[in-house]
Amino acid sequence: MLRKFKERCRFAAPVVIFSAMVATTSNATAQPLSWPPPPCGDANYGCVDLDVGAMGHQQLSLSPSNDYRLHLPSDRAQIGGITISGGRNVILVGGEIDLIAPCNAFLASSCHGIDISKPTSGSVFIEGVWIRNPQDPFLFSTGDGIIVDDLASAPNDITLQNIRVDGISGCAPVGFDYADVYQPFAAPGAVQRIDRLTATTNCGGLAVDPDLAYSRDNTSSLNIIIKNTNINVLPNKYLGNTNRYAYWFTYGSRSCYSGPVSLTNVYAQEPDGTLAVNSVWPDTDQPAACVSVWNFATGQLTFPNSPQISGYITAGLPSGGDFVPAGVAGIGYVSPGYQQ
Repeated sequence: MLRKFKERCRFAAPVVIFSAMVATTSNATAQPLSWPPPPCGDANYGCVDLDVGAMGHQQLSLSPSNDYRLHLPSDRAQIGGITISGGRNVILVGGEIDLIAPCNAFLASSCHGIDISKPTSGSVFIEGVWIRNPQDPFLFSTGDGIIVDDLASAPNDITLQNIRVDGISGCAPVGFDYADVYQPFAAPGAVQRIDRLTATTNCGGLAVDPDLAYSRDNTSSLNIIIKNTNINVLPNKYLGNTNRYAYWFTYGSRSCYSGPVSLTNVYAQEPDGTLAVNSVWPDTDQPAACVSVWNFATGQLTFPNSPQISGYITAGLPSGGDFVPAGVAGIGYVSPGYQQ
């Protein structure tokens, strides 16, 4: 999954469909999240609260001298997404982003829900945000839910918690039409942390392979921690009711290289109910040096040939349902607090 795959959307003019739904919060009994937000401001950096515009993709050019608390609209969905560029620590808690569709090659850079493209080092902390495709049915392709496009000279740690992404759509047989739930294709030197993420997609899921960090910078993320995450793969109008890659961990389609990956309570619901093939990369039949192993009896996919990947992925849905049920993330979000 190379950086050029950002350009895979191929359709013509954008259609903006206003949301008729408002996410409400009922997570008073939820367990605290793993990680608190970073500090906003200190002796050397200011702390700025910034309201995000409601209409159109918002390019947020932030001062390197400040930390920022971003605020999505509190009474409506933000239509079109945001690009985060600059700042040291950037914090976003709560709110809804509606993707625009169709996405095409000319609009690809402004089709994503959240585009993290920071030329400054620091961290990005996102919690309680609902990113959704407002189409029903999914007639047109979307951009990615969240992408990361950072430089090796300016690494940023990424934290995603209580995130729900609904309706990522793409995978047309021609053109650059590939959309992921989360694609940090350039996160060199970063620590990536996910606790509680639920997503639906008819194309790609979590593509956390090193990608440009390896091909361009000869490195990878320092660590990728994925906890309490479930991806539900939906039927696709081009590919039918076939399995697609809910998780992609290693570089390209031949290499076994990645940084350390830790998996805890990670699930994928595929159309055939298994992870036997075409579900997670490394796959069970390739690359030869690092094939994964599917166990029908336990319903688990393990990575005995990839020592840098610890843990396993379970087929199906979590026993208690989605880790981020509908209505938890979005407008009116209330954080359950933090373990640390």
